[in-house]
Amino acid sequence: MCLLVVTLIPYAAVYAETQEQGLEEIEQLVEIAKVDNQEGMSLEEITNAFSETAMSEYADSVSGFRMQYPSVFQFDDEAEGNQAVTADGKATLEIINHEGSLAEETLVESIQLLIPNAKPVKNEHNGCLQVDTTEDEGKIYRTELYFLTEKSFHHVIIRFPAEEKDIYSPYIEYMINTMETNDTDLG
Repeated sequence: MCLLVVTLIPYAAVYAETQEQGLEEIEQLVEIAKVDNQEGMSLEEITNAFSETAMSEYADSVSGFRMQYPSVFQFDDEAEGNQAVTADGKATLEIINHEGSLAEETLVESIQLLIPNAKPVKNEHNGCLQVDTTEDEGKIYRTELYFLTEKSFHHVIIRFPAEEKDIYSPYIEYMINTMETNDTDLG
Protein backbone atom coordinates (compact mmCIF):
# COMPACT_ATOMS: atom_id res chain seq x y z
CA MET A 1 0.00 0.00 0.00
CA CYS A 2 2.88 2.41 0.65
CA LEU A 3 4.16 1.82 -2.87
CA LEU A 4 0.83 2.93 -4.30
CA VAL A 5 0.89 6.18 -2.32
CA VAL A 6 4.46 6.89 -3.42
CA THR A 7 3.60 6.44 -7.09
CA LEU A 8 0.41 8.51 -6.92
CA ILE A 9 2.07 11.57 -5.42
CA PRO A 10 4.56 12.07 -8.29
CA TYR A 11 1.76 11.45 -10.82
CA ALA A 12 -0.40 14.10 -9.16
CA ALA A 13 2.50 16.55 -9.17
CA VAL A 14 3.27 15.87 -12.86
CA TYR A 15 -0.42 16.20 -13.74
CA ALA A 16 -0.67 19.56 -11.93
CA GLU A 17 2.52 20.79 -13.64
CA THR A 18 1.20 19.68 -17.05
CA GLN A 19 -2.11 21.47 -16.41
CA GLU A 20 -0.25 24.67 -15.46
CA GLN A 21 2.04 24.47 -18.51
CA GLY A 22 -0.92 23.81 -20.83
CA LEU A 23 -2.78 26.79 -19.38
CA GLU A 24 0.21 29.06 -19.98
CA GLU A 25 0.43 27.89 -23.60
CA ILE A 26 -3.21 28.60 -24.40
CA GLU A 27 -3.60 31.69 -22.19
CA GLN A 28 -2.54 34.16 -24.91
CA LEU A 29 -4.84 32.51 -27.43
CA VAL A 30 -7.75 32.64 -25.02
CA GLU A 31 -7.19 36.37 -24.50
CA ILE A 32 -7.04 37.05 -28.25
CA ALA A 33 -10.17 34.93 -28.86
CA LYS A 34 -11.97 36.62 -25.97
CA VAL A 35 -13.11 33.41 -24.28
CA ASP A 36 -15.36 34.63 -21.47
CA ASN A 37 -16.10 33.20 -18.02
CA GLN A 38 -12.96 31.08 -17.56
CA GLU A 39 -13.10 31.16 -13.79
CA GLY A 40 -13.27 27.66 -12.32
CA MET A 41 -12.78 25.99 -15.71
CA SER A 42 -10.30 23.15 -16.14
CA LEU A 43 -7.62 23.27 -18.85
CA GLU A 44 -9.72 20.93 -20.99
CA GLU A 45 -12.81 23.13 -20.62
CA ILE A 46 -10.83 26.28 -21.46
CA THR A 47 -9.28 24.56 -24.49
CA ASN A 48 -12.72 23.40 -25.68
CA ALA A 49 -14.17 26.90 -25.22
CA PHE A 50 -11.26 28.36 -27.20
CA SER A 51 -11.68 25.79 -29.98
CA GLU A 52 -15.39 26.53 -30.28
CA THR A 53 -14.86 30.29 -30.21
CA ALA A 54 -11.79 30.87 -32.35
CA MET A 55 -11.00 27.74 -34.35
CA SER A 56 -12.52 25.79 -37.23
CA GLU A 57 -11.64 22.29 -38.36
CA TYR A 58 -10.21 21.36 -41.72
CA ALA A 59 -10.55 17.74 -42.84
CA ASP A 60 -9.40 16.09 -46.05
CA SER A 61 -11.59 13.07 -46.76
CA VAL A 62 -9.07 11.43 -49.11
CA SER A 63 -6.03 11.37 -46.82
CA GLY A 64 -7.77 11.66 -43.46
CA PHE A 65 -5.66 14.72 -42.60
CA ARG A 66 -7.25 16.99 -39.99
CA MET A 67 -6.26 20.16 -38.21
CA GLN A 68 -7.78 23.18 -36.59
CA TYR A 69 -7.14 26.63 -38.01
CA PRO A 70 -8.16 30.15 -36.93
CA SER A 71 -11.80 30.88 -37.81
CA VAL A 72 -10.79 34.27 -39.20
CA PHE A 73 -9.76 32.40 -42.36
CA GLN A 74 -12.63 31.77 -44.76
CA PHE A 75 -12.32 29.20 -47.53
CA ASP A 76 -13.78 30.13 -50.91
CA ASP A 77 -15.67 27.11 -52.21
CA GLU A 78 -15.41 28.50 -55.74
CA ALA A 79 -11.63 28.96 -55.65
CA GLU A 80 -9.38 26.23 -56.93
CA GLY A 81 -7.61 24.30 -54.18
CA ASN A 82 -7.79 24.82 -50.45
CA GLN A 83 -7.17 28.53 -50.07
CA ALA A 84 -8.56 30.77 -47.37
CA VAL A 85 -8.24 34.45 -46.61
CA THR A 86 -9.07 36.74 -43.70
CA ALA A 87 -11.91 39.25 -44.10
CA ASP A 88 -9.43 42.14 -44.41
CA GLY A 89 -7.45 40.21 -47.05
CA LYS A 90 -4.16 40.69 -45.19
CA ALA A 91 -3.55 37.03 -44.31
CA THR A 92 -3.89 33.82 -46.31
CA LEU A 93 -3.94 30.12 -45.55
CA GLU A 94 -3.34 27.40 -48.11
CA ILE A 95 -3.48 23.65 -47.53
CA ILE A 96 -2.01 21.24 -50.07
CA ASN A 97 -2.49 17.50 -49.62
CA HIS A 98 -0.38 14.93 -51.47
CA GLU A 99 -0.86 11.20 -51.69
CA GLY A 100 2.25 9.07 -51.37
CA SER A 101 5.10 9.05 -48.92
CA LEU A 102 8.06 11.37 -48.73
CA ALA A 103 11.18 10.85 -46.64
CA GLU A 104 11.87 13.63 -44.15
CA GLU A 105 15.50 13.89 -45.30
CA THR A 106 14.38 14.41 -48.90
CA LEU A 107 11.92 17.09 -47.83
CA VAL A 108 14.54 18.94 -45.77
CA GLU A 109 16.99 18.84 -48.70
CA SER A 110 14.30 20.20 -51.04
CA ILE A 111 13.40 22.99 -48.60
CA GLN A 112 17.05 24.00 -48.28
CA LEU A 113 17.45 24.06 -52.07
CA LEU A 114 14.46 26.38 -52.43
CA ILE A 115 15.28 28.48 -49.36
CA PRO A 116 19.05 28.24 -48.74
CA ASN A 117 18.99 29.77 -45.24
CA ALA A 118 15.95 27.76 -44.11
CA LYS A 119 16.21 25.95 -40.83
CA PRO A 120 13.25 23.58 -40.51
CA VAL A 121 12.16 23.10 -36.91
CA LYS A 122 10.62 19.75 -35.98
CA ASN A 123 7.69 19.70 -33.58
CA GLU A 124 8.23 17.21 -30.73
CA HIS A 125 4.52 16.34 -30.50
CA ASN A 126 3.84 15.11 -34.04
CA GLY A 127 6.99 15.63 -36.12
CA CYS A 128 5.58 18.53 -38.15
CA LEU A 129 8.34 20.57 -39.79
CA GLN A 130 8.04 24.36 -39.62
CA VAL A 131 9.90 26.82 -41.82
CA ASP A 132 9.57 30.58 -41.23
CA THR A 133 10.65 33.17 -43.80
CA THR A 134 9.72 36.69 -44.87
CA GLU A 135 8.62 38.10 -48.22
CA ASP A 136 8.22 41.56 -49.73
CA GLU A 137 11.31 42.99 -48.04
CA GLY A 138 10.28 41.67 -44.61
CA LYS A 139 6.72 43.04 -44.69
CA ILE A 140 5.07 39.61 -45.03
CA TYR A 141 5.79 36.73 -42.66
CA ARG A 142 5.44 33.27 -44.18
CA THR A 143 5.20 30.05 -42.20
CA GLU A 144 5.24 26.71 -43.99
CA LEU A 145 4.22 23.55 -42.17
CA TYR A 146 4.97 20.06 -43.47
CA PHE A 147 3.16 17.11 -41.94
CA LEU A 148 4.45 13.73 -43.17
CA THR A 149 2.79 10.34 -42.76
CA GLU A 150 3.46 6.90 -44.22
CA LYS A 151 0.88 7.40 -46.99
CA SER A 152 0.61 11.15 -47.50
CA PHE A 153 2.16 14.51 -46.81
CA HIS A 154 0.56 17.87 -46.19
CA HIS A 155 1.86 21.36 -46.81
CA VAL A 156 0.25 24.31 -45.03
CA ILE A 157 1.28 27.87 -45.95
CA ILE A 158 0.27 30.85 -43.81
CA ARG A 159 1.10 34.41 -44.88
CA PHE A 160 0.37 37.45 -42.73
CA PRO A 161 1.72 40.97 -42.07
CA ALA A 162 5.06 40.76 -40.24
CA GLU A 163 3.84 43.18 -37.57
CA GLU A 164 1.18 40.60 -36.61
CA LYS A 165 3.67 37.81 -35.87
CA ASP A 166 2.91 37.91 -32.13
CA ILE A 167 -0.76 37.37 -32.89
CA TYR A 168 -0.34 34.53 -35.39
CA SER A 169 2.52 32.60 -33.74
CA PRO A 170 0.41 31.04 -30.95
CA TYR A 171 -2.28 30.11 -33.48
CA ILE A 172 0.31 28.40 -35.67
CA GLU A 173 1.57 26.41 -32.69
CA TYR A 174 -2.00 25.39 -31.91
CA MET A 175 -2.55 24.37 -35.54
CA ILE A 176 0.56 22.19 -35.46
CA ASN A 177 -0.55 20.48 -32.26
CA THR A 178 -3.94 19.62 -33.77
CA MET A 179 -2.54 18.06 -36.97
CA GLU A 180 -3.33 14.38 -37.30
CA THR A 181 -4.30 11.82 -39.88
CA ASN A 182 -6.01 8.49 -39.94
CA ASP A 183 -4.30 7.37 -43.14
CA THR A 184 -3.62 3.96 -41.62
CA ASP A 185 -7.40 3.42 -41.60
CA LEU A 186 -7.69 4.40 -45.25
CA GLY A 187 -5.98 1.30 -46.61
